[in-house]
Amino acid sequence: MTLGVKETRRRNLLQLTGEKYFNYYAKRKRIVEALEKLLREAPEDAYGAEAFGAAAAHAALHALDVLRRAVLKAKRDRLIYREFGVVYDKDLVGALDVARSVAAGATGLHASLTYLPSSQNAPEYLLLRQLAKKSVKTAKKLAELLESSGQLRGEIDGKIREISRLYASLPRGVTWLTCRDAGYVDWLRHACVSYRVLRGLLRGVAVARRAREGLDVVFLDWRLYEIYIYFLLHDALEELGYAECAPRHCHNGDLCFERETQRVCILFNKPHDSSIVASYNGEPAQRLRGRPDAMIHGRQKIVVEAKFTSDPQYITLGRFKTMAYMYEYGAAAGLLVFPDIEDKKTDLEDEATLEIYRYMQQHDGTATVKLRDGRKIHLVRIDPAEGSPSEADKKAKTRLTKILKEHTS
Repeated sequence: MTLGVKETRRRNLLQLTGEKYFNYYAKRKRIVEALEKLLREAPEDAYGAEAFGAAAAHAALHALDVLRRAVLKAKRDRLIYREFGVVYDKDLVGALDVARSVAAGATGLHASLTYLPSSQNAPEYLLLRQLAKKSVKTAKKLAELLESSGQLRGEIDGKIREISRLYASLPRGVTWLTCRDAGYVDWLRHACVSYRVLRGLLRGVAVARRAREGLDVVFLDWRLYEIYIYFLLHDALEELGYAECAPRHCHNGDLCFERETQRVCILFNKPHDSSIVASYNGEPAQRLRGRPDAMIHGRQKIVVEAKFTSDPQYITLGRFKTMAYMYEYGAAAGLLVFPDIEDKKTDLEDEATLEIYRYMQQHDGTATVKLRDGRKIHLVRIDPAEGSPSEADKKAKTRLTKILKEHTS
């Protein structure tokens, strides 16, 4: 089957960003949220998990790890949080309650203080065992499809063995409880998410612009693109000789880099106190402040806007949005990154954007708009479909590194 440019772009993007997607959320301790965000209603053109081997394998590995931690937490709760009460029996089954035993003397029963067996076999534990067992079975089928994933396959098999050992001690039984009722127990909700993701992976993987919530595994292309840009900036600064440092040195920053006496801080999708937006109607206006896709604080301040679209109208809006961010935050430069622009009939502003893109096609995928005050807007083509995934990645890193060198050296 011959893929169109848009589909090739989405497919290459997932191949470039699949592992990074989970690393991004794991670094922020939000991996369960990342898995939940994948559960959507897939379009008809979903691919088998084997088509995105590495991305699917990483999704499965993280889902299994979430399940592993859920079982461990449940076993701890089962050991610690047990219901304590009085049991009447002919034999002592715990510490003797003298007063209650005397009161019940005529019945011939003893009153014992002990843990109630019902709490040990609570429906939450029964459901968890069922989920773990089904997840292991599903993961084994998935692992067979992903046998070419090498080391990841070995890690998946290791998780399967560990989970099988852990859930073996959970109580067996039938329960009325379902995942719809699991929201009030975190470890049970996490186990449900894990199972749903594994089951969705077995059906296939899709990349889409938007999708409603569902039970399939769907990566949103615009979110993948933003995360891809995040890691491109990371790699470009390392290429320029910067070493990553602890984010705490950047206060509210997401990434910190240092080189000799210079420090560079990067924020992603966050406002900053340097915004000129102060208040409205006498009230603080933090919520009105702009949130660039990335904001780089170093020798100069740079704002970055990423648009995963080929529509000239949206690229034009991105161009003016970049200028607005530059004004709001006093940035010396702005970067507008996008994959390409369709050459179609537009208004005059969009035609001007198309003119810039035609220039970019002749000048290694970049163009610079200079403002009267000396500031610059760099338009950069970052297209996962510009050759093979590795070729496109190399071109993207080269372009970003060249521009960052100008503003951080």
